[in-house]
Amino acid sequence: MFSMISSIAPTLPILLLQVRRDHIMEDTFSQLEQFHVTDLKKPMKVKFVGEEAVDQGGVTKEFFLLLMQKVLNPDYGMFEEHEEIRTMWFREQTFEDESKFASVGMLCGLAIYNFQIIDLRFPLVLYKKLLGSATSLIDLVDFSPAVLHSLEQLLQYEGDDFQETFSLAFEIVRERFEEPVVVELVPRGSSIPVNVDNREEYVAKYVDYLLNVSVQMQFTAFKAGFMRVFGNRRILELFQPEELMAMVVGNENYDWEELEKVQLSLCCKICQFFWSIYC
Repeated sequence: MFSMISSIAPTLPILLLQVRRDHIMEDTFSQLEQFHVTDLKKPMKVKFVGEEAVDQGGVTKEFFLLLMQKVLNPDYGMFEEHEEIRTMWFREQTFEDESKFASVGMLCGLAIYNFQIIDLRFPLVLYKKLLGSATSLIDLVDFSPAVLHSLEQLLQYEGDDFQETFSLAFEIVRERFEEPVVVELVPRGSSIPVNVDNREEYVAKYVDYLLNVSVQMQFTAFKAGFMRVFGNRRILELFQPEELMAMVVGNENYDWEELEKVQLSLCCKICQFFWSIYC
């Protein structure tokens, strides 16, 4: 049934998703993979199979709520929660293939395109990466404050007994399928001690591993899916990471004057983009 729906979708003026509540992930992912990129630019409507409700916006909101609860559930194996600040991140070791992460990226793009606020509790660094910005130590502030604090202490230590105090090499220990695994940050890193002279390189490699290397497949697929919807890179260049994040997750602590300023700023940027194309 769902393959037939997807096959006729290009003839519709809307992006129609028909899903079963008890198979919401499977139905959504299978249909997203079949839509043409032009279909993803159409207004999105959702129908729950066997229900009569007409989607005037409320059904789509419920759809995103239910779907993201399942997708982000750590038990599903795609994402994990950092308990110290309750943000989500890609799971380093996963049995899911790239297409699933691409589908979640598409959902993120569709939420923006259809003005839907979704519960995507990712740190700001996700949006920096989507915009192509380089990552750095400060990006750990809402990723892992404990690791940030430890690395800052490492950089600021002024004692003469640095190596004796920290006893580090260019390696870190990660948990994979509930087993500790040593990961070398550079070739033969286990035999290279961290000292005052190379500690900045160690910190840079550590941060790069956490935010980039360890989840390269997952994030690359996520971004590819996101760009299928929000595909014009020129308009993305107009946004700051904080603005892009606000378009996805909103803000529960609204300062209405500031919100109005942000909205006007976003509108101006979008207008600027279109004028740059047509003038």
